[in-house]
Amino acid sequence: MRVVIVGNGPAAVSAVEAFRKVDPHSDIVMLSDEEFPAYAPNCMENVIRGDISDHALFYKGGFEFYERHRVDLRLKKEVVAIDNKRKVVVCKGGEEIAYDKCLLAAGAYAFVPPIPGRELGGVTTAKNLYDALRIREWVLSGRVKRVVIVGAGPIGVEDAETLRHMGLEVHVVEFFDRILPRMLDKYMADRYQKPLEEEGIHFHLNHQVVAIHGEDGWVEAVEIRPNGTDKSKFIRADMVILSTGVRPRTNLVSNTDIKIHIDQVTGRVVGGILVNEYQQTSDPDVYAAGDICSGIDAWGNVRWIALFPPAQQAGTIAGFNMAGLRVKNPGLVDYNAVKTRASTAGSGGTFEDAEESFTFEWEGKLVKVFLKEDSVCGYQFVGLGSSKTLNP
Repeated sequence: MRVVIVGNGPAAVSAVEAFRKVDPHSDIVMLSDEEFPAYAPNCMENVIRGDISDHALFYKGGFEFYERHRVDLRLKKEVVAIDNKRKVVVCKGGEEIAYDKCLLAAGAYAFVPPIPGRELGGVTTAKNLYDALRIREWVLSGRVKRVVIVGAGPIGVEDAETLRHMGLEVHVVEFFDRILPRMLDKYMADRYQKPLEEEGIHFHLNHQVVAIHGEDGWVEAVEIRPNGTDKSKFIRADMVILSTGVRPRTNLVSNTDIKIHIDQVTGRVVGGILVNEYQQTSDPDVYAAGDICSGIDAWGNVRWIALFPPAQQAGTIAGFNMAGLRVKNPGLVDYNAVKTRASTAGSGGTFEDAEESFTFEWEGKLVKVFLKEDSVCGYQFVGLGSSKTLNP
């Protein structure tokens, strides 16, 4: 049997480990559009700061991992489509690779809004290792003194704190009325924002970016505007980081009958490739795991959860089942945390439709618990500062 795995992230390598525990003989081909062995995606701030070892970054042991697990790793090999009727994946350039079982674990891509000027030098996303290395190079070159970060989600906030401690003037622009809008409610977010402001980070909430301006091909300023007005103001910048979310790579199945996550009322795409509790797509020989797919959470809801630990969990389930077992995913939980020197914040579960909540505080830590039908359905917390090294 030949198993083809598209992707090389947490879901993909977890699938390899699980598969080899059951099947030591079948062929595994892994295709990645990057040039690195598997790395820890939650350590990009450490890469920017330069305070992480290769051992910690390449947490599976580098290229030796693939040798040990007998994986035919093919780097810089971008998969653009799957033809599940012919059981092949199609690479950029037209090469086709046949499979008996396929795992789609290509993750998500950084969403770039159509902002005029986004093509200027000094403008980047902050999704992968390439991005982190590029940001570090620009900062160390001395060319970058001021940065504007578009988006105050987890990556945007951690980048802001990292770059502020590297000596940059930092501005964060957020469309919503609070930072970490998908993680914290207004009260909790305000508590988390205060120590970041005390560190010198400037937040522009309820604002949108109108345009990015530059000269000689490099960014010089960002034009922003309060929501609901036409009065612009300008922030000088030598670098712009677009941290405006990610989207699952559902384009890989766009010309197939493999189902994706669609809202049944509006008909809009609201997530990734649909999988069952065995990580199978609507084609039983095609599996999906990680940020590329929507799975079943611990409460029985179909949700798209683009986080590191659930990706590992889903990859493990997919690996076991591709090897012939019948193991159910017990359900995904979207727990996430943001760690800075000033404080730590996190959340888990669901709280948008909670029926009640209660808050308690002790020794500088604030916790909010959400209830639905007399059961805990989610939580949020804001706590004390992390260690100076943060992630590894």
